[in-house]
Amino acid sequence: MRGDYRQRRRLRRALAARTLTVAVLAVAALAGPRQLAVASNAPLTGAEGHPRSRLPLRVYLASFGDAALDAAAARAGDDWNAVAREVLGVSVFTRATRAADAQVLVSVGGADGSRLMGVTELESDGGVIRLPVRIEVATPQPRGQVSRDIVLYQVLAHELGHALGLPHVSDPRSLMCCGDGDVNFNDAATRAAYLESRRHPDVRSAATQLTEHYRRYTCEP
Repeated sequence: MRGDYRQRRRLRRALAARTLTVAVLAVAALAGPRQLAVASNAPLTGAEGHPRSRLPLRVYLASFGDAALDAAAARAGDDWNAVAREVLGVSVFTRATRAADAQVLVSVGGADGSRLMGVTELESDGGVIRLPVRIEVATPQPRGQVSRDIVLYQVLAHELGHALGLPHVSDPRSLMCCGDGDVNFNDAATRAAYLESRRHPDVRSAATQLTEHYRRYTCEP
């Protein structure tokens, strides 16, 4: 089984704001015990976040045209809420029925025309994330033993983590793994942990990160 999730962020100046784009790339089917590679050009700094008074964020989910995929996308948000209520005492997402009312917009597309599975674009002044946050997720395809709905769940849940301001981590078991050079996939145990986390993605794997991130992050708009 082979997985390669590549994540990147494009940084540009616009007045006092920074625009950050984070992406997830899957370049190979999850098959065969060959070497894995994960790359990240410019991960989030960890300073970006939302004021507690802003939560929960209104999320608009475009339809993937398939009931199972739409259910998987909804479950990604629900699972973040379950974890956030446990560790923060508040839900982080709520559904918006209209795109015009959303603070986080999830669209379906080619993720910027490349093989990127997902892209999150957000603006920050170095602290408070500006709204709206935009996420684009490519229509998923099955990867080895991993079904389309699981692929979608993993990618979207990861992108929603970025929408909350969570950067990449080096723990191969985490939903928020990994940045460029953070993980040694030549190590068999590390590779096995990473692949297992992709077969069975779990938002709870990022619970500690979410807790620590919002313990540090106290900015108000």
